[in-house]
Amino acid sequence: MNLQIKLEHPDEIQKLLCILNVGMLDALLNGPLTLEDAYEYIYRPYVSQVLEQNKANKEIVELFEECCMLEDIRDTVPEKLQDTLKLKKQETLNLLKSLPTTEKSVYWLNDFDD
Repeated sequence: MNLQIKLEHPDEIQKLLCILNVGMLDALLNGPLTLEDAYEYIYRPYVSQVLEQNKANKEIVELFEECCMLEDIRDTVPEKLQDTLKLKKQETLNLLKSLPTTEKSVYWLNDFDD
């Protein structure tokens, strides 16, 4: 199986990553994924770098930088991890709401209609 997602417009890149982040944070809050899983999937400095290179909203870049540090919170103040995950989820939803809508529908999956 091969899945490719192709996005060219910076707003669409930001939207997709925010949507993925909401799902990741929800999975962390509800237990099916661990922080180690999250780092394997999305919480790597590379994501922030890609966002920055694509002139993403500064708040989104910072959000992903902060999500890369969730393991530090777990290790130093574990009692604050759940509240931090909820806060990051709400911040992500707020950022997602603030992104402009595109004029034309964008299919994220290549060959979606083929």
